[in-house]
Amino acid sequence: HLVANTLPGFGLEPTMVAAGFASILAIVSFTQTNHGLEKIANAAVLVLFSSFASLLLPSLANVSDPMVTLLAPGTNPEGFGPAAAAAIPLLLSSLTYQNIVPSITKLLDFDRTKSSVAIALGSFLPVAVYIAWCFAALGGGLDNSATSGAGGAALTAFSASALIGSCVACIMSLAEEYESIISSAFSSDQYCSVKDKFSVPAVTLAVAPPAAVVLATGCSDLTCALHFCGAFVTPFLYGLLPIMLFQTISKKDGAIDMASTPSLKSTILASGAVGFIGQEIIHDISQIIIA
Repeated sequence: HLVANTLPGFGLEPTMVAAGFASILAIVSFTQTNHGLEKIANAAVLVLFSSFASLLLPSLANVSDPMVTLLAPGTNPEGFGPAAAAAIPLLLSSLTYQNIVPSITKLLDFDRTKSSVAIALGSFLPVAVYIAWCFAALGGGLDNSATSGAGGAALTAFSASALIGSCVACIMSLAEEYESIISSAFSSDQYCSVKDKFSVPAVTLAVAPPAAVVLATGCSDLTCALHFCGAFVTPFLYGLLPIMLFQTISKKDGAIDMASTPSLKSTILASGAVGFIGQEIIHDISQIIIA
């Protein structure tokens, strides 16, 4: 839709554009090394921040009353609690930095300090950017900036660079996982070898399923799918599954006491994940009943 809306005179079909974009990403992913993909992602991030700054800075200056904007009450008729509950899946989805941790640590030569700094900054900057964007939007500063010629071009560049950068990062993350699965399936070695380039099967497994979903839905609204991932898949994947894997590995290594008595941190994490999932189940059921 981004390309079709940007170039309306060409009459491009969004489904065909999506298929072509997925094919290009796949070819680039298995022909470039990890450092080559890193350079592409870095270029996308540079364009993203440049376009975002050129769009946001004038918008912040156009905010009518900053203090009124900051202190304005919420617009959700049910109050703060339900509004926060509805935002929890989005917040969890935006903070799943674990996806790219294996690729980051490999690119940084497994240096703990560099990896910790990269993860901390990579988690903080998107949150800061999102808060600044919400402040400018709620204060009315984006109305004039986004509709101007330069603002429209900056918004298009921002959207395209965000799409490219996130897609490259997701493909690297998924291909890294599939690479380890493929290596363990066809190799008897206990540890997977570190590779500088992804194989064709790993990239295909990373690109084909999401591309097939997009093509099958005709590039239509995927809000329900995103809600399901944020509300149920993400808490299970990053809240419950790591604890289950840790317990299994501890039992195999003979650490019975450690496996049978979870730590306080594990208990809090598991309880929070179960609570999030339960809250979303109750919320979805209530919405179905109301409808």
